[in-house]
Amino acid sequence: MLHRNYCSNLLLALLPADKHETISGDLHEAYAERHLQMGSFSANAWYVLQVFSFIPHACVDAYAHNPLLALVCIFTAASGTWLGTMSILLGHDHLVRSESIAGTIVAQALLTLAVLPLRHISCCAGLRWPVACQCCILPLARCTPRCTARIQKAYILLIAMALVVQSVLTAIAMFRQPKQTATA
Repeated sequence: MLHRNYCSNLLLALLPADKHETISGDLHEAYAERHLQMGSFSANAWYVLQVFSFIPHACVDAYAHNPLLALVCIFTAASGTWLGTMSILLGHDHLVRSESIAGTIVAQALLTLAVLPLRHISCCAGLRWPVACQCCILPLARCTPRCTARIQKAYILLIAMALVVQSVLTAIAMFRQPKQTATA
């Protein structure tokens, strides 16, 4: 029952405000029927799956309101992946440091994409500041091992600029209040 309460809170966070009562009420009624017919485990599993089915729509909605942020996050995640892959393939010195930087870039972009749809949930509110303050990643880019190729230096500068844009857009998105729809 405890995890159902967490799922209920997640459901309310994923739904638009004007659909809270109808959808959550319908799911609670269906849950009660399933609980009587199939037992607790089956009903709980069904309820969790139903709640998780709303995640893609919430993500699409969050990214539709912040399309530039989503694109920049995808770019920085792909860039970090490329940077890490090239460090391995080219056999750079200081491989651990290079991979740590690349992994941090990818993790920050993916964390932003994950938290964006859930930023108004109370348990995710604590993640707003770390996600919004991602410009702290920039000093890591300066620590990148000296590269012999100018292209890689330029690419690292491009990633750093993308991270600055990502940081500004994330700060704006994390603290912007959601638009409330008018109820009749």
